[in-house]
Amino acid sequence: GGWDSLVLFQFLRVSPPAAALRCYSCDGARSCQETEDCGEQHGRCRTTVLTMSSEVSKRIQKGCDVEGKPNNSISFLSHGQIVTLAEEQCATDLCNQGAPDALSTFLSTSSLHCLSCSSSDHSCSSPSLMGIRCQDPREQCVDITAISMPEEFPQDERRIKGCGQISQCQEPLGFHNQGSFYLLQCCNTSLCNNDAHGNPGTESPLPLNGVTCYSCEGNSSHGCAPENVTPVQCQGPMTHCLQAVGKLTGPGTVLKGCATPAWCDAPYTSIYKRLAGVQAHCCHGNFCNSWIQAGALPPSRRSRAGHRLVAQPALLCGAALLAVLILLPSSS
Repeated sequence: GGWDSLVLFQFLRVSPPAAALRCYSCDGARSCQETEDCGEQHGRCRTTVLTMSSEVSKRIQKGCDVEGKPNNSISFLSHGQIVTLAEEQCATDLCNQGAPDALSTFLSTSSLHCLSCSSSDHSCSSPSLMGIRCQDPREQCVDITAISMPEEFPQDERRIKGCGQISQCQEPLGFHNQGSFYLLQCCNTSLCNNDAHGNPGTESPLPLNGVTCYSCEGNSSHGCAPENVTPVQCQGPMTHCLQAVGKLTGPGTVLKGCATPAWCDAPYTSIYKRLAGVQAHCCHGNFCNSWIQAGALPPSRRSRAGHRLVAQPALLCGAALLAVLILLPSSS
């Protein structure tokens, strides 16, 4: 079989680079010589390599990217094989000529074992999950759930368990509203990522926690107009109401829903919806996320995450795992 596709969210950074950057750009089984001039919101060149333990061939993707994403990798089982995704960034013209050696990671191990599965082969619904040994002592056991309507990534990649590195993941990182559900959980002991919360396709993957927030997604005239705002019952650890405004294209984008405290204190809102210049506020109490007026959030209601988006780019390393969703070939 071959690779169907590799889907990577393209993060928007807050401030444009001083000058246009040129990067190698391609998507295929080999490295490339094609180049592209990066847009004003992209200040890094990126190389991503996807490798399966049983195959010699690699999937290589190169191009422009945003600043703030450190080099990272994630490993998990799918169709009985170890899938490793390795990514590197650099900041000078045509610096992404080489490629990270994902195969070398198969030779290194740590003492941590994690449960592993992927929705691409339906293994996450199995009552008995396989284990995987982490390849880097800095890795944790991770459990990632991601759903969005309309679909922003493939239906069959709603759940991944395995080994990875996610910044600021001491507590659950999560957000949901009527159209999206994201939850990242990390732990540091062997086989600790054994949470078997409900099927992500169900109406409520996690138990309701008694908090109700306003929910919407769009701009002040479409998607988050007063007639579009609806209540959403919060689930699991998402005990705070979030409201945020940012820039995608055109009018300011508004986002409302439920979030975990850790999500509120980190800049994941910006990356999750590819928003630049995010102003965000989280509050505790039913329907408290009602401060956005005419597409703007009063300065006194902006959270520290919105102010620290540029100052702490290292926090974005967890978002790389959040945003990487891989379509794997069906077993032959």
